[in-house]
Amino acid sequence: MNKIVVSTDCICDLPLKLIEKYSIPTMYYYVTVDEFRFRDIKEIDSTSVLEYLEDDKRATSNSASEEEYKTFFKENTKEGNTLIHITTSKQISDGYKNAFEASKNLDNVFVVDSCKISGAMGILVVIAADLAKKGATVEIILKELEKVREKIECTFILRSADCLTYNSRLDNRISDLLNTLSLHPVMSVKNRKLIFEKFITGNEKQYIRSYVRDVLYHPSDIDDSMLIINTVGFSYEMQQFIVSETKKYVDFKHIYVEKASATISCNCGAGTFGLLFKRR
Repeated sequence: MNKIVVSTDCICDLPLKLIEKYSIPTMYYYVTVDEFRFRDIKEIDSTSVLEYLEDDKRATSNSASEEEYKTFFKENTKEGNTLIHITTSKQISDGYKNAFEASKNLDNVFVVDSCKISGAMGILVVIAADLAKKGATVEIILKELEKVREKIECTFILRSADCLTYNSRLDNRISDLLNTLSLHPVMSVKNRKLIFEKFITGNEKQYIRSYVRDVLYHPSDIDDSMLIINTVGFSYEMQQFIVSETKKYVDFKHIYVEKASATISCNCGAGTFGLLFKRR
């Protein structure tokens, strides 16, 4: 019997328990440190990346190649399965382009641009996988993803703008000014692009409180079924502090706290976290 399988890229930043629950095949990205290249999740994680950055090394990321996606797709359709592969926003990474090109001659592979990154992309993956598990057709799943993806909130706050400078997203003079003034950039994905929303000031607990309040301030507009909190370089205690702050505004039925992938981490640096959820 033909089975629909939902797959994605490692930068979906989903907890392992959800990946295992829905049997989601996951494609790696690459992280390059100096002249060494590692496969995200398989050969490097966010902890290792942060250690490299502390040593003043530079880390960059790239998606897998078209040929690697072809191999991945063929491996996951060899039993006659139909594959729905969900990628990060095509304006942010080459993952969509390479995956789409790899799927062109494969009738049973459908590549979907999530228009998001990280856990926001992961929420779409869970929605698709849950529909597939319940027996929905490809057409129904694709239609639902198109309808719901604009309802997914995708914002992050960064402790420092340094990584944005390293990756040519921000002029180093502006970055130095932000750091001097203790201004923490809030970034979001809108219209498929990563943009600056605003800046929040204060020490770690202060900017956590301010960001959480700003994002969750109108709880009636929020679907309380699931919250994904993706963090970079936070201790367990600080992760729990973030959770406790979210509960002041919305009583989510399921809260998943997950370290971001090495790919996400090398692009935003330690002290970054995001609240990812769906609006009503």
